[in-house]
Amino acid sequence: MSDTAIIIPCYNEAHRLKSSNFLDFLSEYKGFSLYFIDDGSTDSTLSLLKDLKSKNEDKITVYRIEKNGGKGEAVRTGMMLAYETGQYAQIGFLDADLSTPLSEFVSLTSFLIQTHKKAVFGSRLKIGGTRIDRSPFRHIVGRFFATLISWTIKIPFYDTQCGAKVFESITAAKVCQKPFVSRWLFDVEIILRLKKIWGEAIFKYLHEFPLGEWTQVDGSKISFLDGVKIPFELRKIRKNENNPEI
Repeated sequence: MSDTAIIIPCYNEAHRLKSSNFLDFLSEYKGFSLYFIDDGSTDSTLSLLKDLKSKNEDKITVYRIEKNGGKGEAVRTGMMLAYETGQYAQIGFLDADLSTPLSEFVSLTSFLIQTHKKAVFGSRLKIGGTRIDRSPFRHIVGRFFATLISWTIKIPFYDTQCGAKVFESITAAKVCQKPFVSRWLFDVEIILRLKKIWGEAIFKYLHEFPLGEWTQVDGSKISFLDGVKIPFELRKIRKNENNPEI
């Protein structure tokens, strides 16, 4: 497998970051590198990340954003850092809490390479043989907002907000050249930018991949108030879609 960079945005993750999982992963999968982007954390996250990097200097990069800018900007920063090295054929991102296991990211990447797709997005779709551990309440709320998002962007996606996505390197760079307008609905902006690139052929190059395993982890940074703001965030994203610079 060609080299792949995984961007891991971190904001106050000191009590949830499973350092041993990342080190074990790098020992087993030699073609992967990890980019931890500390998004202005106010706890000991940065210190923990620096210690983690000291245990595998060649495969771990730690980058600090001084002022918290939101998950979207952390992901965008990491994707561009990885792209600019010229070392990676694939670049993607994954949540720091490992609700999506690292092994599932390997499956996404393998599928992208084998099928010659340009982007593969993880999906928390419950089908036979999958283990998707999500509370009924979170599932219902998630489905409501996923449906609202699909209606708004007029693209039939089951799960835009799953935090596991991988791209061919040049595609990652194209969608991350400009900042996102939303701090945490940036996944929607990525999809709209891909539609601008590929038009109606978007699903020729983009695939939703049902995850084999996903586990809900407590400590989400998204509050109830953020959920209430979703329609307004979507309106802002749609308005920005017509910006010729995007």
